[in-house]
Amino acid sequence: MSGVPCSGKTTLARRLAPALGLPVIDKDEFLERLFESQTVVGVHTRGKLSRESDQSFESAAKQSNGGILVSHWRLRGMSEHSGTPTHWLAGLPDRIVNVRCVCPVDLAAERFLNRKRHPGHLDQLVPPDRALSSILDYARLEPLEIGRVIKVDTSREPGIERLIADIEAAFLLPA
Repeated sequence: MSGVPCSGKTTLARRLAPALGLPVIDKDEFLERLFESQTVVGVHTRGKLSRESDQSFESAAKQSNGGILVSHWRLRGMSEHSGTPTHWLAGLPDRIVNVRCVCPVDLAAERFLNRKRHPGHLDQLVPPDRALSSILDYARLEPLEIGRVIKVDTSREPGIERLIADIEAAFLLPA
């Protein structure tokens, strides 16, 4: 799953997982486990824990027999301290279908400001104008181009049955 922050990646992944018979492997779950075991005292600590969770996330993905990988992926042009690295994705043994969640940036920013996550994410420190500008900056970068890409408009309820059919068909196409 790829897309701007708060584009609906996790929500959509959780809806797709049972129908596809795949687990959701969500980087935030690894990060939040670290938040529970260590005190997040600021941006530096949060960044350190995020890099540590990147490694756990990657390891879990490589050890799985397939899954729906959800993260805020590092795109070309981003800081090496931001987003989950992508270099290892191409080395996964199975085919990749990249479900790209797409929605207007103002909707993503509104979702960001209204979501409730573990306090260790430090979302409460992000003012509304910075949330919007950060999502706009991310949206301007070249999207993650790996595997077969299926774009999904997540500004409204996507047609799950059709999306499942598109994902299954993508796995049947020649590599």
